[in-house]
Amino acid sequence: MDGLCCPKCGGEKLCHYGGAIGVYECTLCGSNVDQHDLIPTEQFLEQDMSVKEIRALIDIKLDMMLLFPEDKQALIDDIMKLRSRLIEVA
Repeated sequence: MDGLCCPKCGGEKLCHYGGAIGVYECTLCGSNVDQHDLIPTEQFLEQDMSVKEIRALIDIKLDMMLLFPEDKQALIDDIMKLRSRLIEVA
C-alpha cells in the first residue's frame, strides 16, 4: 500500500490478510487493519505526539531499516522529520 501506513505503529509494510477482504496485516507490529483505517504516512508523521511517542516511533523506523533495507532512504527521511519534530516539541 504505497503512501499508506498502519495507524498503530506507522509501518508501511502491509500485506493482504488472507482471512478477510480489505484487511491488511502490518508486518512490523502484526496488527490487522481494515483498509479504511489506513492513513497517509505524512499524516501519521504530522499528528500530535509526545516526546516519548516520537522517540518510540524513531525506534520503530530504525527497526524497519533493519527489516527492510530496500526502503532505507525513505526511512532515513522519516527519521529526520521525526527528529525535527522532537526538537520542536522538547
